[in-house]
Amino acid sequence: MLKLLNRQNNQKIILCFSVIVTNRCNANCSYCHFLQKKNKKELNKDISDNLFNLYTLFLKEVKEVLPNNIELHCRFSGGEPLALGNKVFNLAERMYRKTKIKPYILTNGKGINSSFVNLAKKSYISHLVVSLENPLDPDPGAPNPDEIINKIRKYNSIEFPIIPGAVIIKNEHFKNLYKICEIFYRKLKFIPTINELGYDFFMPPTKEQLHDLHKNILKVVRKFSSKTTVNLFPAISPELCLGGRGSYICELSLENRYRLTLKNINKKILPILNKLNKKYVDINCKNKNCDWYNGCKQVRRYWKYGFGNITPNQAIKNYCDLKRVINNAVFTATVK
Repeated sequence: MLKLLNRQNNQKIILCFSVIVTNRCNANCSYCHFLQKKNKKELNKDISDNLFNLYTLFLKEVKEVLPNNIELHCRFSGGEPLALGNKVFNLAERMYRKTKIKPYILTNGKGINSSFVNLAKKSYISHLVVSLENPLDPDPGAPNPDEIINKIRKYNSIEFPIIPGAVIIKNEHFKNLYKICEIFYRKLKFIPTINELGYDFFMPPTKEQLHDLHKNILKVVRKFSSKTTVNLFPAISPELCLGGRGSYICELSLENRYRLTLKNINKKILPILNKLNKKYVDINCKNKNCDWYNGCKQVRRYWKYGFGNITPNQAIKNYCDLKRVINNAVFTATVK
């Protein structure tokens, strides 16, 4: 099947196909990689019925050939999926009836209200994952984090879970990581996943910022790990998140970038799945004395080959610096 899975020694794997159902969005986050190379005035396209039907057939076939250690998920993403209104419920039903997979939705949360939630509870949507802003420094174009937190508190339920997703932390806020986690825990009783600012917006951390990060992770893990799940920087230290399970996302775009047709679906499955191998590459690190050598033999491709204005040498150095700081701090807080 996948070389990627052989690397993981048949551990439990989450494989999620992210179906882009619209490129419309009701926010304007300055760090959004989706909007970075697009003119927002031209973002008014929703997925066509024909393309969506094609994707449901593809996922049905994928599900039938995956080994038992792979758990297949489907995510509706964008853009902002809730911009589709009630159509999103129709898409979820069609996905479930064809694949028996209940999709979840990645959203910024602005579209959550009582009417949507009441309909969602009767729908084939499994849950919402809501991206949240850093409450100490929300992006001016993003939804207000206090408003979104209040919506999560009001509408989250066992019947229809509304789960906080990723929070982007700029390097300058490494010194405030504990305070940020404290705010979330006080208001939500759990802490969303914490991520660094990625891709073309990434900035190499200074020694002082790395020191701040180490100190704050120590405090966060010591205070909260016994109370809630703490997922810190999964793009750098995935082994510390998701209970050690591997997690991989493959995007199905509005442009049908894989050129799927009704006639070639079965032939495309392996090539598409194996494209994941290109996202995770061997680091070929020669420092076998590093405490984390065995845990980072493969990295996300951009950490090895660079991205934006970050050269390959800079990228791998930044990755190693961040990896050591994060893992050392978690290890110290947990073991010592």
